[in-house]
Amino acid sequence: MILDALIALLSRWLHVMAAVAAVGGTLFVVVALLPAAHEHSAPELLGAVQRRFKRLVHVAIGLLLLTGLYNYLVVSLPRVREWESESARGLYHGLMGVKIVLAVVLFAVALLLLKPVPAMQAKRQRWLLLNLVLGSLIVLIGSVLRRMW
Repeated sequence: MILDALIALLSRWLHVMAAVAAVGGTLFVVVALLPAAHEHSAPELLGAVQRRFKRLVHVAIGLLLLTGLYNYLVVSLPRVREWESESARGLYHGLMGVKIVLAVVLFAVALLLLKPVPAMQAKRQRWLLLNLVLGSLIVLIGSVLRRMW
């Protein structure tokens, strides 16, 4: 029982830390790095940062998928099944579905931004802003879901 609780805690912590790293990293790129790199014409710096950030994004996506699946199937789902209110269960699953769809879109945009896709690179700032909005919505929905139980 204690081991289960420790694993659940570790999984939640890894999930939150991966989200913080990915969304926070994207915020840094949008607010600080891109404007400074354009102001000082530093395309080499952008390339070097992108190579390093790519590793972070891949690790974060992997952790988010693994811990998200564990948190949903092992931690949340058994608790939600015990709820007496069918409408509350429906709301929970509906919000979780929206969260998952938004996360898939966010992952796709993030991965495409890390590849040499001209259409993505030409409007990089817009795509990064989209991911910031998606990431913020996902965190908000996650907070609502957590408060539900």
